[in-house]
Amino acid sequence: MSEISSYKCSACGGILQFSSLKQKLVCVNCEAEYDVSEFDSAAAVDNKTDYSPREEQWNVEDEGLIAYECKNCGGEIVGDRNMGSTKCPFCDNPIVISSKFEGALKPDLMIPFKLDKKAATEKLREHVNRIKLAPGAFKSGNHIKEIQGVYVPFWLFDARVHAKGEYDARKENRHSDDKYEYVDTSYYDVMREGTMEFKNVPADASSKMADDLMDSIEPYNVEEAVPYSPAYMAGYLADRYDVPAEKCQPRADARMKTTAEDLLRSKVEGYNTVNTTKSDFKKLTQSHRYALYPVWILNTVWNGNKYVFAMNGQTGKLVGDVPYSKGMFFGILFGAFAIIEAILVGIIMASSGTIGSSGIIGSCVVSAIIAAIIAFVMKGKTTSVHKGTKAINFVTPGSFRVTNQYDNFIKKTTEKNPKQQKTN
Repeated sequence: MSEISSYKCSACGGILQFSSLKQKLVCVNCEAEYDVSEFDSAAAVDNKTDYSPREEQWNVEDEGLIAYECKNCGGEIVGDRNMGSTKCPFCDNPIVISSKFEGALKPDLMIPFKLDKKAATEKLREHVNRIKLAPGAFKSGNHIKEIQGVYVPFWLFDARVHAKGEYDARKENRHSDDKYEYVDTSYYDVMREGTMEFKNVPADASSKMADDLMDSIEPYNVEEAVPYSPAYMAGYLADRYDVPAEKCQPRADARMKTTAEDLLRSKVEGYNTVNTTKSDFKKLTQSHRYALYPVWILNTVWNGNKYVFAMNGQTGKLVGDVPYSKGMFFGILFGAFAIIEAILVGIIMASSGTIGSSGIIGSCVVSAIIAAIIAFVMKGKTTSVHKGTKAINFVTPGSFRVTNQYDNFIKKTTEKNPKQQKTN
C-alpha cells in the first residue's frame, strides 16, 4: 500500500508548510519551526498514513485520474497519476504522496524554493511595468487569477563531447593607386576540432509544462541542490516525470551540438568572412540525473485572454509574453522618425547651408530605418519566452580545448576597379 505524508506540528498539531524564506517547516498556527532533517528519519514515518484510492460511482480511473481521501478532514482529492504533492481543497492540508517518488522514481536531487508567493507577485508587476509598449489598461487591469508553486521534474544531462567544424574563410586587403582601387582576396580551407564537457543540461520532464516556458527561466544553480526529501514539498504542488529521459535526450543533445559548433567557430579568427561547410558532433560519454526544480506559475486574465508567466523559484527570473499596444507602437515609430529626421536635416543644413531633394530623400530613408529599429526592438521586449537552443551556461569551466586545427591557403584573387574621376 502506498503512503501519504501530512506533516503535523508536535507542539499544537497544526499543519506544517515548508517556508522558502526560513528554509524550514513552519507551523501555520503557532509558527513553530522544524528543520527538514527532523522529517528525514524516523519522525517521517510517524507522520505518514496509509491510504488507498477511494471507490466512487464516478469512475475516475477511466479518465486517467485517482481520487484520494484526506486523512485530516476526510475530503476527496482528485488528481492525475503523476501528482506527487498537492493541498486538500477543503482544509488546505499540504499532502505529499510519497510513493510517487520512491524507488526508480525517486529524484536524485532537488532545489528547494528560495522565493515565496509575494516575491513572485512583485516580480510580475516589475516585469510588466518595464515593458513600455504594454497597454496601460493591461498594467492596471492584469489580475492574477491563479498562482502556484510547483516542483517541476527535470532530466539533467551530462556529456563529454567531441566536435569538428570545417569552414571556407576569406581575408580581404584593400589598397589603391592614382587610377585604381584594388581588393585582394585570399581564400582558406579552415578546420577546428576540439572537446568539451557539459554538466546538468536541463530538459523538463512534464508534459503539462510548456518546454519553451521552462527553458526561458534558466539557469538554476545546481550547487545549491539538496538530496530529495518530501518535507520540502509540504505546501507546494509537485509532479513526477511523465516524459522519460530518452525522449528528452534529443532536446539536450541539440543544445549541446549548437554550443559546440559556436565554440569551435569562435576560434576561427582573423578573417573577413567565414562560412561553415561541414560540422560533426559526437558524445564520448553521457549520463543523466532526475531532479525537481522550483517554479512559480502565475495565470493572469485580461480582456478575456489568459496570459501565463513563470518564475524561477530559486533565482527570481520571471518570463511571460505580454500584449502590446499598436497605437503606442506606431506612435513611437513616427515620433522617432520625426525626431531623427529633424536632427539629420539640421546637421546637413549646418554643414552645407542647403539641402536638395536627394538629401531629403536620403535623410528620410535613414530616419525610417533607425525609427523602425527602435520600434521593433521595443516590441521585441514584449516577448520573453523562447525555446532553449544553446547550452553555453552548462559548459564545465575550463573543459573546452582545441585538439586539432589547420588554416590552409588555397588561392588569391585581385579585383581592379577604376577610381571615379573628380569633376571641377
